[in-house]
Amino acid sequence: MGHQGLGPDLPDRSGGQRGRDPAGPPRLSPLSGINATSRWPGSEGATLSGRTASEGQRLTAVVGLGAMGARMAGRLIAHGCAVHGVDPSPQARAQAEGLGVDGVEDLAAVPRCDVVLVMVATGDQLRETVRAGIRRGVRGEVWVICSTVGPQSCREATAALTDAGAAVLDAPVTGGIAGASNGALNFLVAGDPSAIRNVDEVLSALGTVTPVGRRCGDGQSTKIVNQLCSSVHLAAAAEAIALAARLGLDPASTVEVLSRGLGVSPFFSDRGPRMAQLDVAPAVLTRLAILAKDNGLVEQEADACGAHVPLLKAAKSQYLRASELDLLECDDSQIIRTYLN
Repeated sequence: MGHQGLGPDLPDRSGGQRGRDPAGPPRLSPLSGINATSRWPGSEGATLSGRTASEGQRLTAVVGLGAMGARMAGRLIAHGCAVHGVDPSPQARAQAEGLGVDGVEDLAAVPRCDVVLVMVATGDQLRETVRAGIRRGVRGEVWVICSTVGPQSCREATAALTDAGAAVLDAPVTGGIAGASNGALNFLVAGDPSAIRNVDEVLSALGTVTPVGRRCGDGQSTKIVNQLCSSVHLAAAAEAIALAARLGLDPASTVEVLSRGLGVSPFFSDRGPRMAQLDVAPAVLTRLAILAKDNGLVEQEADACGAHVPLLKAAKSQYLRASELDLLECDDSQIIRTYLN
């Protein structure tokens, strides 16, 4: 099981090949004690999606086929998993199919799985997914909550799923689209060590497993701290580059020079070159909406525990301004436009 530091949500410079066999991706063995072709009570009338697990394959559901979830599903297929994708959005399912992922609208159409990876966006979506799973039956499955939804939402989901017979891991992920594509994600995992061992092969096909505690909510809390750093560092990088432009400096040259020193963050070095192209709208690598949402979630959790977070609250004003300027669906480097407009 590989461990690494948290770091910001940035692409892995190694290309995600740590410890990989150059001859090709390893095949994954099935989880012991779970019959991937069995049915849950009351499923006889359901229309099941067509992909089934052959001998030696893990049967895995990926719930949430956004930019990261679809790429995670595609990578698991390349590593020998039978994968069911689930997303209510026809557009998301169509995009996932382009990556070789079969998608269905409803979790009820998915047979019982070894592993269920949850990659939804919000706590409300997590609750809906859990309700759908319990109606379908979850006994014997391992649910891995990879979404950033906060400790309370995760604890509520864990309690409901555990009562219904599933094992649950709190495992929010960092690494972004690049990490999902390259197998360079970092799972901040909290939960029972035996459950972590059960899914280690699946998660290791997607990146690094970093245990952060045994209590449900510890993974979410660790991600909350990470996202405080990320949301502040992104805004600070944009503020610095906008200042350089106001001072009459060439933004691109300034980014290059400052990236050699200790005064900047990895966000400055990674997003800075895109921010410096003041008249260009870059391709969307990571939507600004993600950190805008997480900035609000961090503030909510900080207020609940009485933490003093003035830098986070200062950064919040830029995310609110980004929303006013309709920038949330742009690449997150475009937060710089909140300083220029």
